[in-house]
Amino acid sequence: MRLQEGDFNWNENQQGIILASFFYGYVTTQIPGGMLAEKFGGKRPLLFGICWTAILTILTPIFTRLGGFIAIVLTRVFEGIGEVCWYPPMVYLVFH
Repeated sequence: MRLQEGDFNWNENQQGIILASFFYGYVTTQIPGGMLAEKFGGKRPLLFGICWTAILTILTPIFTRLGGFIAIVLTRVFEGIGEVCWYPPMVYLVFH
């Protein structure tokens, strides 16, 4: 399946990096996310994660237009870090 041409001319390797960059932030912060849930309970980290990810998602097009490839990779890494504040706090809320 061929992708439609758009404003950004990223090759397949760059597209793979963009898609994987979310998980770089997500995977590397699982244990700290669980520690935050233990320390602060589930509600606060969950609220922070939702707000953090929502703000970055809204700002992604702006950051990408301003900074290109590097900006979208960094934005997605930080989105992954924000997403880690979802799963461990939810588990904490269910089991505590």
